This record gives sequence, structure tokens and C-alpha cells, in this order.
Amino acid sequence: MIPINTVLVIEDEEIGRYLATTILQKMEVGKEIVVAKNGLEALNILQELCLNKNCPELILLDIKMPVMDGFEFLTELDNQTDIDITRAKVILLTSSASPKDLDRAKHFPFTTYMHKPLTREKLQLVLNS
Repeated sequence: MIPINTVLVIEDEEIGRYLATTILQKMEVGKEIVVAKNGLEALNILQELCLNKNCPELILLDIKMPVMDGFEFLTELDNQTDIDITRAKVILLTSSASPKDLDRAKHFPFTTYMHKPLTREKLQLVLNS
């Protein structure tokens, strides 16, 4: 597992943000945990983090969000030239059982697809892979 200094949690629901940050803190994953409520806010945060040479090594990304959803975020991120997250693990979190979402996730090869709720065990499996 690569050392993780910064984690970006992108989740519109307060309970989801709380759960993710609590699990990360208890597992001692990331020295800094930054949160965003939607993809657009996350893009702005990422630009700032990466500009300061602090791009996250782990991104927990909810798929279903208002303003800009997870897939829109990933598509927009592909168009950005000033944000490089190629070394980051991106975990797509969803409560959807839709095969369409899983197929869509496969178009982003740097992502891992995970069903909610996020648990310590699920996160540990992904971090160790």
C-alpha cells in the first residue's frame, strides 16, 4: 500500500461523510482528510490541493450526488490538464445495484467499485490490493 497523506471524501450525505471520515481516522489512513459535498466542489478542492503538491492518494467518491455526480466528476477530471491523480486510488461508492452503473464505472480504469455502506473491512481489502 502506498503511503497516504491526503484523502478526499466526496459525498453529499452528511452521514456518509461522517462514516467515511470516522473509518479513515480509526484506521489511521491519511494525515489529512478533506471533504466535498459534490463533484464540482471536489474539482475546486483538487485544483487547490494539486497546485500545492498535495494531491490526494485516496479518493472516496459517491456516484449519486446533486450538482455534479461521481461520473460527471470523473469525466470532467479527464478533461483537466492541471490535476494529476494517476497515483491515487479512486473508490466509487454506491448504494445502486444497477448493472448500468457498474458498466459505466469500468470506463474509468483507475477506479474501484464498492457498494455502500463503507466498512473498515471493505476499505482494507481495497487498500491492500
